[in-house]
Amino acid sequence: MPSLAALAPAFAFVAGLGVFAASHTRPAPPPAEPPRVRLAVLIVFDQMRGDYLARWNHLYGEDGFRRLTSHGAWFTDCHYPYGVTTTGPGHASILTGACPDRHGIVNNNWHENGVSAYCASTPTHQIVPPPDLAKDAKPPEGGSPERLLCETVADVLKRTHGPRAKVFGFSLKDRSAILPVGRTPDGAYWFDGRIVTSTYYTNTLRRRVPEWLSALNMPRFPDRWFGRTWDRFRPDLDYERHAGPDDEPGEGGGTRPGRAFPHDLTAGLARAGKEFYPALAGSPFGNEMLVEIAKQCVISESLGSDDTPDLLVVSFSSNDLIGHAWGPDSQEVLDVTLRSDAMIASLLTFLDARVGRDRYMVGLTADHGITPLPEVSRKKGRAAERIGLVALRQRADAYLRDRFGDRPATDKSNWIEAAPWPWMYLNPKRIAQSGATRYEVARSLTEFLQKQPELERAFSRFDPPADDLHRRMLRSFHPARCGDVCIVLRPWDLPSGRKPGEALNPESGTTHGGPYPCDSHVPLIAFGPGIPGGTRREPVTPQAMAAIFSQALRIPLPASAEYPLPATLFAK
Repeated sequence: MPSLAALAPAFAFVAGLGVFAASHTRPAPPPAEPPRVRLAVLIVFDQMRGDYLARWNHLYGEDGFRRLTSHGAWFTDCHYPYGVTTTGPGHASILTGACPDRHGIVNNNWHENGVSAYCASTPTHQIVPPPDLAKDAKPPEGGSPERLLCETVADVLKRTHGPRAKVFGFSLKDRSAILPVGRTPDGAYWFDGRIVTSTYYTNTLRRRVPEWLSALNMPRFPDRWFGRTWDRFRPDLDYERHAGPDDEPGEGGGTRPGRAFPHDLTAGLARAGKEFYPALAGSPFGNEMLVEIAKQCVISESLGSDDTPDLLVVSFSSNDLIGHAWGPDSQEVLDVTLRSDAMIASLLTFLDARVGRDRYMVGLTADHGITPLPEVSRKKGRAAERIGLVALRQRADAYLRDRFGDRPATDKSNWIEAAPWPWMYLNPKRIAQSGATRYEVARSLTEFLQKQPELERAFSRFDPPADDLHRRMLRSFHPARCGDVCIVLRPWDLPSGRKPGEALNPESGTTHGGPYPCDSHVPLIAFGPGIPGGTRREPVTPQAMAAIFSQALRIPLPASAEYPLPATLFAK
């Protein structure tokens, strides 16, 4: 197994946590009384890796990403400082200014008190408006921020300015709309074939669903994209030159549209419906739909229209759905990024006219990056595999049976109670039956896993921090929500859900969630009055956005925020 030292040239870990602490550089002071920001807009591109803005910079127009990077502060060395880089933790971290060990969103899903928990819902709430369900079908849980343990910039803004300050969050995913705007917004809305919210907002917070938003569901606003074909945005451009072949081994094909351009989202469908909506979300048209909703919110809610500041969060999920299916080196990811550039230009022009060029600010970042397809990595000479986690769990369970004893004949439970990657949760009943301690079983399992060739490292919850990799994983550890042993795959490898003995159909697509730079590196841009334009080389984290927004809105930092205002934010 290669050592961290051997991996350092290819995967330098952005130094330790100390690199993200208060900078040794004296912070540049803000300009004297810049115009008051009336509207702060957080834009999150789900799965926009940190190199995309520079990689394709020469292909962008002047009024989109280039306007933000040249007239705003563009931090090119921005990494999440924790290890489990998934959507829920990313969206929870940006405006709390904290890591999962504090805000508690340790993953999208985890195991808690013997049951599975989802980061942005609770059983006590339901979807609004209610979904169309078959008779006797159990309604899904409604979205809720109640598992988030820290306040966000949005909560501080509402506490400081009261109901006059408006806060809205929008996304295709519930967790992406819910977690950044905290516990007290005016609304959080996501896409479920319709634009929906939950009883947490309508009943608990007594927030009404605005008439303008209800009107979008009658007739259904998303249906206007039915019949569209997704083809290349720039037919004049040599996509293969900038992103590789159109149909690489390992690419998926999204929900319906197939592996290669053009993608027919509605092939075989007579009308819009439940089979069409996932295909819409997994195409650039999902972003188009979302930005239209966001613009309508600014107009209908009069955001940025007075001196009481408002906050709008828009998280674009289609980039993530496309990246999972086709991978970061695909023509599809290039295309959705080019379309995102044009969409940002449209949004900035809209805000110029509606709010005023010096009256709003934009923060742009991502919730995580993405690992290349293993098939593409191997073509580039990297060791990369799809690792069967089911088989690994079975071997681990067999080891614990041999080491600490099998279960009674009447007991069908396993030693490992649950294993949502990267954690393994030990079964407390089996530990009690064995007479061993939780520490002894966890340490023994860790030693076994350390010897498995498909793993880079394994840690138990009892291990003191040993190095930077370990510290990053500990920033994703909350004792009430994480398991007993954490596994870390090798760089470039991906987790696989394939079961032993399953037919060896080719697997496809990719994912994220590890501690390596391909997953942790994201863009960070702050654009607004008083912020000089240009590139910044200062190492920062996305959590710095909490300090940037608090400064612009002239409110206190969230109580658990850990990362200061970047020292070079106001540098000229």
